[in-house]
Amino acid sequence: MAKSKNHTTHNQSRKWHRNGIKKPRSQRYESLKGVDPKFLRNMRFAKKHNKKGLKKMQANNAKAMSARAEAIKALVKPKEVKPKIPKGGSRKLNRLAYIAHPKLGKRARARIAKGLRLCRPKAKAKAQTKAQAAAAAPAPAPAPAPAPTAAQAPKGKETFEITELWDGGSIGTQAAHAGSQEICLPNQGWAASS
Repeated sequence: MAKSKNHTTHNQSRKWHRNGIKKPRSQRYESLKGVDPKFLRNMRFAKKHNKKGLKKMQANNAKAMSARAEAIKALVKPKEVKPKIPKGGSRKLNRLAYIAHPKLGKRARARIAKGLRLCRPKAKAKAQTKAQAAAAAPAPAPAPAPAPTAAQAPKGKETFEITELWDGGSIGTQAAHAGSQEICLPNQGWAASS
């Protein structure tokens, strides 16, 4: 099986340079599809033999370039103009404008939301902290030590007994103080009674 002249093991770059691996004729001038092939052939001929007709080649080149530009303009769709964020001003305003932009700020807003989600305490952690707070708050307060009675009290110390009385619409506190009785009413102060 004979090898093609373009695919040799030695000196390939020179061969490619000489012969060129060309595209099929249909793909060769995609951008110049609307241009007359005879005109293109003449243009290529003028390029090769520019010593004979330099003026002709320059005219052909100008025509070909304008034809090519028109063909490309017809083929290529105009690109969407990206909205530019105005330069100048503070960086903070630029950042806010970027975040607020409907297309450009989409990813920025997503990142911000993700950060907020990560910082927020989880539901389980909340429940645990609530349970710990509930356990700590209603801890039973130590009961006050019972007041020593007269038999237990050492000499020289006075003893007080405080009891609540219902006295015609107001609650009074009665203190038994070594034989005499004093009643404390909320609005009237201490009143001695025997």
